[in-house]
Amino acid sequence: MNRRIFALEDYTCSNDQNATVTEITQTENSSIAVWLVKPGQIVPSHYHPHGQDSWIMIKGTLTYYLGDGQSQSLNAGEIALAQKNQIHGAINKSNEDAVFVSIYSAPNIGYEKALLTDDENY
Repeated sequence: MNRRIFALEDYTCSNDQNATVTEITQTENSSIAVWLVKPGQIVPSHYHPHGQDSWIMIKGTLTYYLGDGQSQSLNAGEIALAQKNQIHGAINKSNEDAVFVSIYSAPNIGYEKALLTDDENY
């Protein structure tokens, strides 16, 4: 039987220089990863040309970039959706670690760095 339950703390890794993503599982239908974003770290602005990226905030707060120079606070217990080709990214402006789970609608949704102005780029 395939594993169906995963403890997030087993996959949450930290790095003092960069936000850290660790894959939890991948199937033909989706890919699931956990991110740890320490204070001051960023998840660079990007988009996925082949699928949706859903972020489920588990701990902390991020400033979530919505594109077009807009951002919004993303707090524990909230979900952010970035559909195919929607630019998104985040920065941790708080004093505590932020943890979120990212669920990709297809395992190979692609990744493209967004080209933004300096004031928009996280």
